[in-house]
This record gives sequence, structure tokens and C-alpha cells, in this order.
Amino acid sequence: MSLLASLRRSWRGIAPEGLRRAAQPLLSPLLEVHVRRQARRPHGADGGAGGPLRIVGYMSGSHGIAASARLAARAFAALGVPVEQVDMAGAALTWEAKGPAPSPASAWIFHLNPPELLAALGQMGAARLVGPRYGYWAWELPQAPPLWLKDAALVDEVWVPSRYVAQALNGARAPVRVVPHPLFLEDYDSVRPAPRQAEFQAVSLFDFNSSAARKNPQGAVAAFAKAFGDDASARLVIKTQNGARFPQALKALRAAAPTNVEVIDGVWPYEAVKSLIAGSDVLISLHRAEGFGLTPAEALALGTPVVATGWSGVTDFLDEAVAVMIGSGRTPVEDPQGIYAGQSWAEPDLDQAAAALRALRADPERRARMAAAGRARVAGRLSPQAWFITLPDAVKAAAMRAAQGR
Repeated sequence: MSLLASLRRSWRGIAPEGLRRAAQPLLSPLLEVHVRRQARRPHGADGGAGGPLRIVGYMSGSHGIAASARLAARAFAALGVPVEQVDMAGAALTWEAKGPAPSPASAWIFHLNPPELLAALGQMGAARLVGPRYGYWAWELPQAPPLWLKDAALVDEVWVPSRYVAQALNGARAPVRVVPHPLFLEDYDSVRPAPRQAEFQAVSLFDFNSSAARKNPQGAVAAFAKAFGDDASARLVIKTQNGARFPQALKALRAAAPTNVEVIDGVWPYEAVKSLIAGSDVLISLHRAEGFGLTPAEALALGTPVVATGWSGVTDFLDEAVAVMIGSGRTPVEDPQGIYAGQSWAEPDLDQAAAALRALRADPERRARMAAAGRARVAGRLSPQAWFITLPDAVKAAAMRAAQGR
């Protein structure tokens, strides 16, 4: 038994439960320091110990960072590269690692932001993880938290989905590499468009858990109203989820919607979501900030033109060939949900967005050209093959060995 384990057992035996609970806020920072020190010890970063590639994340989660882990695992599989998946759902900081020590890996790829990464390292035992470590992080504001910059030292390299996020991590204590999310065009080829309910149909999607202020559905509603008033031949669907957690925000959004704008809140099967996008003439994303912009990327894969704020992560794959890019100014962050605070983000030009919507409605041939260009853009920049090229040479070499059974 280690000295640390002996001390913890003595503490549990001597201290009453109430005292242990009261001391927890004081002990938690010490626990974080302990895990950070363990993580920064030598760990075979040169990959010489070999072993499989392992992707660590919330493999069964429904949020964006969980989806990124599954996409990466699937991209490797599509290229014939076997990987091991480690689900860290429910991971919590602990003084002692749980379970048997894992074997070395050619790459530990953590699709976990720093707070979750720290918990995973604590639970797995950072000192027991032999092999190079990569952290895949997502962030939405122009500057990442200072602690994230310091905690880049927990890994050998940080991967991010866009140049915008890379800039937000300027000053990180590890190299930063742009690795976009991979998409699979075959997932979108057989999607049946939802039945048409108006001559011109637009759609906007967001999750209240991701901040309504950041996703800015109010901007989509206002731009659509400026463009078409209450014209019943034009229809906008705002598809949301988790509105029940923020009832006042959902109520305010519905109150702002004219009769030709429908707000639908609920969790749908993702095939139904893709069908809704595929059945629309345009996807509206007047976001104030995006780390990547997975929904606009999926719209391209579905052949749906995009009207989007021309700022932050989406600019890596959106331009005027596949979308109408809306200009914006900068405004201080104001988020009634309290998810984001400080810094600044975009305020898209709603008059320009309204004009773009009117122009797209009047020009179906342009929409058809944008649809074809959008699918080509996904194939060229976001395919598994394009994704693989962005990986470090050491990971690509390990992947090739794994694909060959070596």
C-alpha cells in the first residue's frame, strides 16, 4: 500500500464524517495539484513503448465533445485503423487510481476539455498512462481560460477543431494543432427530406445547454421577419432542445416568433433532424461564436445552403462558394443563462442577413450551385482522409502500423 493510501485510510478512520465533509473544499485543490504533478511526470511521450491507439472520452454522451470522440473513432475505423475506446462517463477526481493499470498506448487521445481531462487522469492514474498524450479541446470565446493554457502541460499536444480555437489557446504550455471534425458523406446520401410545408423553407437549430445567447436564434427570427414579414409562403422552423431547463428563455423565443416561424423544442432522433435540414432551402446560423460549427458543416453535407455569421470557427470551411457570410461587429458577451461571461463576440448584421435570405429565395439556381459546392467542400476538407492528414506524423505512423496488424 502506498504512503498516500495509508494516509487516506488513517484520515477516514480518525476523522468524523462531518469533519471530512467540511474539509472537502480545502482538500479538493490539493487533489488537483496532486493529479497535475502525476500527469507531468515522464510518461513515454516518444511512443517507444508501442501499444494500441486509445480514444478516451464520454463515448456515450450527447454533447459536442462526446460526439467529437465518436467521430474520431469512426474516422479511424473508416480508414481501417483499429482503436480502443475508453468511456470516462462519470469520471471524478480521486486520490488513488481505480482498476488495473492499463497497458502502454501508441497514443492516448483524450476528447475531454481540461476539467474533465483532469478527472479522467485522476481516475485512471496519470502516472500509469504510458505513451504520448493528446487532448482534443473545444472552446467558443476568443480567449481560453488562463487555467486551460496552464493545463495544456497535462498533454504533449492539444488538438482543436478550428484556427479560431487555436488562436484562443495562444500561450498554451503545449503545441496546438488544428484537427477538424471528420464527416461521412454516406451518412447524408440516403436522408429523405422532410415534407415541404411552404414555398420557401428555412431552418435554424440549437441546444439551450449551449447558450441561446451564443447560438442567437433571436437573430434568425429577426432576420427572417425583416426579410418576409408574416408571408405565409415563407416558413422558418427553429428546432431546439432542452428548453424545459430554461423555460423563460424558451417562452421569450416563442413570443418573438411571428406566425410563419415555428419553435419546436424536444429531443428528436438525429435522422429526423437531418431530414429537417435536408428539406429546407437554407440553414440560418447567425451565431455570435462557434468553436467549429458542426450543424453548418452537416448542412453542407446535406446539400443545404447556409447563411452564417462570417466569424469564428465556421470560417475554416464556409465561404461565399457554399454560404452567404454575414458581416458582424463585436459586442460584450451578455448571456442571461450564465454559461458565458466576459470578453466579446459577434453581433451579426440582421439587415444583411435579411437581404441574403430574400436573394436566395429569388435564385433557386444559385441555391443548387451552393448545394453542390457544399458537398464537394465536405469531401475535400472534412472527409476521414482529409482529417487523417492533419494528425501528427507519429500518430499517422502508429495508425498505419495498427492497420497492418503490427
